[in-house]
Amino acid sequence: MAIPAVKARLRSGSITLTGSEAHQIRALYIRWTAFKRDCVQKGLLEPEWIDLVIEDFVLFPGERPGKVTTSPERIAWGFEGYRMAMLDSYHRKWRKHFTEITWQKAGAAHRFNNQKILKQADAWVVGRQHERSAFAHLILRLNTVLDQNRRP
Repeated sequence: MAIPAVKARLRSGSITLTGSEAHQIRALYIRWTAFKRDCVQKGLLEPEWIDLVIEDFVLFPGERPGKVTTSPERIAWGFEGYRMAMLDSYHRKWRKHFTEITWQKAGAAHRFNNQKILKQADAWVVGRQHERSAFAHLILRLNTVLDQNRRP
């Protein structure tokens, strides 16, 4: 499992963004670009080694579509559109690297979203269910990458 790797992560932290959807989209972009820049410039990682994982929002049966229930979906796709627009506006001699999103179903990370596992990974955030969910998605993605790179 990816638990030891997540626990030993070099850069950590989590935040629950608030404010309008437009504000959250811009804030996500600023946080994402700062994180990726740190990974490349300070961590000396290749841009292709950096993953961007977003929970693939699905409206549950019986929930009424509307602003409250579909806001996460609009923010996720707004963030993607904002990133694409910023890439298109980037005019330099060298092309800017664009990280494709890995969309993960909410239920896929559910098995990692429990207190025991998240505490083992030093990722239990008291009172912040969305941040705990994000850490569960981190563990799922890292497990997937480790499985893909496992030698036969």
